[in-house]
Amino acid sequence: MAGVWRKIASVVLLVAPAIILFDFALKNPTLQSVATDLNNWAVVVGAFALGIGAYSLVLRHGRMISKRRPEWPYSIMLLLTMFTFIVTGLVTGSITSPQYNWIYTAIVMPVSSTLYGMNAFFIASASYRAFKAKSWEALVLLVAAIFLMLKNAPIGGVISPVLPQIGGIIWDFAGATGMRALLIGIGIGTLALGLRVIIGQEKTPLGGAE
Repeated sequence: MAGVWRKIASVVLLVAPAIILFDFALKNPTLQSVATDLNNWAVVVGAFALGIGAYSLVLRHGRMISKRRPEWPYSIMLLLTMFTFIVTGLVTGSITSPQYNWIYTAIVMPVSSTLYGMNAFFIASASYRAFKAKSWEALVLLVAAIFLMLKNAPIGGVISPVLPQIGGIIWDFAGATGMRALLIGIGIGTLALGLRVIIGQEKTPLGGAE
C-alpha cells in the first residue's frame, strides 16, 4: 500500500509543476483555475513541511548534542534560536509584534551583517586562489570581476563614469543570464530531490542517514 501512495505522490509531484508552468505560458482560464488551486494547496503543504522540517532539525541536532559530536554547541544555539522565535510568535500572536521584531533587529540582523562581512574575506581569498590559474578563462573572470566591483563600489564612478556602465553591461549580458540558468538548475535539482525523498530513495533530509 505504501508503494502505491508513493507512486501517486510521484505523479502529483511531476504533474503539478507542469500545470503551473503551462499556466504561465498559455494563459488558459482552466489551467489558471487549476494552478490557483494548486498554489493554495502548496501553501497548506508548505505549512506542514515547516513543521516536519522543525521536527527533523530537533531530531538531528538533538542527536549531535547528546553524542557531543564536533561543533555540538552550534546545534544548541540553532535549537534555542528556533524555539525562541516559535514561542515569541505564539505568545504575541503575530510575527510583526514589537517583541518579535526586537529579536530580529537586535540579534538576527547584526549576525547576518557579520556573516556577510566575513564572506567578503572568504570570497576574496577564493577569488585569489581561482585566478592563480594561468589561463585565458581566469583572466576573463578576473577582468569581469574587477568591472563588476567597480560598478557596485562608489569609487568606480569617481574614477570614470564609463567603468560602472561596463560593469552593468557585463552583469546584464553575462551575470543575469548565468543567474537565471542557476535558478533553473536549482529548481530541477529541488524537484529531483523531492521526488527521491517521496519514493524513499533519499533519506538524508529526513534524518535517516548521517
